[in-house]
Amino acid sequence: MKCKVCGSESGKYPLCRVCNVKKDKGEVIKCDKCNTWHYANLPCNIETDFAITNTSNDNYLYELKKKLISKSEQGFYNAIKVSVPDGYCVFPQINLASFIDRTDDARFHNELFRNVDFLITNAEYEPKIIVEINDQTHLTNERRERDEKVQKICEEAGIPILKLWTSYGVNTEYIKGRIDETLNKTPIARVHHYGQKTMPEQPPVIQQQNPVIKKKGCYVATCVYGSYDCPEVWVLRRFRDDSLSKKHIGRWFIKIYYTFSPILVKLFGKYKWFSNPCKIILDKMVCNLQSKGFESTPYND
Repeated sequence: MKCKVCGSESGKYPLCRVCNVKKDKGEVIKCDKCNTWHYANLPCNIETDFAITNTSNDNYLYELKKKLISKSEQGFYNAIKVSVPDGYCVFPQINLASFIDRTDDARFHNELFRNVDFLITNAEYEPKIIVEINDQTHLTNERRERDEKVQKICEEAGIPILKLWTSYGVNTEYIKGRIDETLNKTPIARVHHYGQKTMPEQPPVIQQQNPVIKKKGCYVATCVYGSYDCPEVWVLRRFRDDSLSKKHIGRWFIKIYYTFSPILVKLFGKYKWFSNPCKIILDKMVCNLQSKGFESTPYND
């Protein structure tokens, strides 16, 4: 089931974990007027419908979408707008072909006809950062393949992708920190994925989208949740560093885990029969750890 407020996965409940906490704080309500869940500071969802109802004689092939971006994306869009430097622009739902060119003379550029959630440019409209808003649908094999293609195209073009997960909610301070960190980095190294290499051989570059190699990460958890930086993995990383690593048997477990988990993920990570049972186990573990005080806030190793 999808969360009625932010659209992220909520299991069998109408609200996800994050929105349920907001409900307890009074930030999310079940509206008496429209009988739907929404943020307390937003107007009621009852609106005058100006759309013309189609009849059997009005078989239009095309019609307008109700909104350009979803309710969940609107929250992230507002947070991104206030987080970018003065003069910077944020464009929602923009096509890759709008800011990436193909350098050969190929007749078709179908791979560029994919949308990204947001593009951040400077005051001169130079593309600087792509922002993707990910929910649990990005863990499916089909969506992973699409995301990998976009990742490779952007790496070759030389533009970073900042991924934010709906399960963490809209945290303006965190989003601003990630944007500032990305903007302050030197221009990222372009990576050859397609065609003939025209540049001299360079030392291997550790890819940003695979931080588990660089950061001694949680391989299975990252495979299951789709990101090294998401609330569930932050909880597990805190447990590893604050509890397991301080005990002899815990350090032994960590050593065994990092020996075999990369192999398991490489062989079986793309299969649902592996990831789905692992997710059930990890969800229960994360819930138990949170009840013991391990936070799901952003965490750096």
